[in-house]
Amino acid sequence: MTTIAPPEPLPITTLANGVLMITLEHPDRPLVILDQALLKRLDRTLDELPADATAVYVQSGDSKVFIAGADLKEIDALTDDQLLAYLSEGVRIFERLSTLPCPSVALVNGATLGGGLELAMHCTAIVASRVNAKGKPYPIGLPEAGLGLCPAWGGTQYLPGRIAASTAIPATATGTPFSIADVPEGLVDAFADTPADLVATADQWLAATPDPTHPGTVQQADREAILAAIEQTRADAGDHAAALAVCDAIRTGLDRDLAGGLEAERRLLVALRQTEDTRAKLTAFFQGAR
Repeated sequence: MTTIAPPEPLPITTLANGVLMITLEHPDRPLVILDQALLKRLDRTLDELPADATAVYVQSGDSKVFIAGADLKEIDALTDDQLLAYLSEGVRIFERLSTLPCPSVALVNGATLGGGLELAMHCTAIVASRVNAKGKPYPIGLPEAGLGLCPAWGGTQYLPGRIAASTAIPATATGTPFSIADVPEGLVDAFADTPADLVATADQWLAATPDPTHPGTVQQADREAILAAIEQTRADAGDHAAALAVCDAIRTGLDRDLAGGLEAERRLLVALRQTEDTRAKLTAFFQGAR
């Protein structure tokens, strides 16, 4: 019988005062992106964390980006059932970050898109540098709808819990990322001047926040504000299927619960990816990425 070796854990470093640092890495790729291999390594890493950690920081091993998003080619090659299982597994692993017995802090140093922002939003806090390693602002957001898709690792549920619904919902529905130079209030908990200052800034945030609570989801947001933003976004969307799917996922989470909203995200993404509009956008994206 062939024995499959378990995935190698991601690097873990012990910092001061019992804080642990997880470094997201992809040595065989030009950028850190979320794929099945990285998710499995993160899952294994969370198994390795000692119970007495005072906090867990998550940083990128890539000086250019925090996480550039998911591997769309990998996702596109999966059958519908495989994709549903993969998305469910990603949600399970991300939720492990949000349910750690200690605070978790995402240290954002550069472009943070799609699944990258979804991972960060599962952390207790997001500490971000005002510029990337080149001294320039960078994008942070959920661009999936721009490719005819819907976020499927919690983006529709978590972003309206962090920032104003009137900003979160149209941005998600159109797939328009923010610039870190003009990020909406609530998305970032603390700013560092440069990537080199992220750890010190996170330490300061923890010291000033002795009993941090995890940001809420769409269910903890202002219901009337959510409904008004959904109505306006639907009116602006016309027949844009991805925008309407985003609204449907948010409304499902609002009316049911987080699990229901997450299930709606997965179902809607699977349905969207075979539409004519989405196929055309994905084809153009893949050709441009060559």
